[in-house]
Amino acid sequence: MSSLFLDKPNDFDKRVDRLVEHFRLAETWFFIKNAKGLPTPRDLLWLLIADAVHTARLLPDVERRMVSRMGSAMPSARETELEARIRELSRLADGMPQYDDTEVRVVVHEDASDRMVDVLDLLRFVVGGHNGKDVLRMKRTVVARAAGLSIEQCGRIYDKHRLGFDRRAMWDIRNRVLGQILKGIETEFGLVRTSRGFRRLSLKEIDRRRRDRKSDEKRRRREEAEATEQ
Repeated sequence: MSSLFLDKPNDFDKRVDRLVEHFRLAETWFFIKNAKGLPTPRDLLWLLIADAVHTARLLPDVERRMVSRMGSAMPSARETELEARIRELSRLADGMPQYDDTEVRVVVHEDASDRMVDVLDLLRFVVGGHNGKDVLRMKRTVVARAAGLSIEQCGRIYDKHRLGFDRRAMWDIRNRVLGQILKGIETEFGLVRTSRGFRRLSLKEIDRRRRDRKSDEKRRRREEAEATEQ
């Protein structure tokens, strides 16, 4: 597994604190968009991934290459020539003036950029299936869906030869990816999953887990010794 996207090893605690804050922010987004219901960790993680992809698409190409580990899995921020032509013809057919193609630079807030780096780095926890052979295409498919691509487009990204790629298939892939990321967050950062996100371990919980690890280690050594004697 690759290392964390950190400047220094001692920034680990800051990274964990930021991750907790990201989930709290996502909870605020959820309640803004949904008048009823309570979010799950999967709901919040999906909002964070969608936000990270959106931020990445606003970055200039050079900056996106610097902060993104997804490579070709990251959706393009530009239209194809055909898409641009179709859009322009549609505008003219509706009697609208010719489109001004002057590019406007969007300045991405530093907080959004930092959050994007933190969230996209979580994709390294995806282990895929079939002995890890489909990790990249699972990442590409989920990132594409978070970017707003259709089920049909996501199906071609996952497997252009597969027939019958539908919402259920997309839902299964998405849930597998989100589940693997949530598990990685718990294992790597030592956070406790709650009904709405994550929180840090209390001192009692840290001490209890330390005792449990020592107990497990003693039991393992005893079993190995017994096996050697036999």
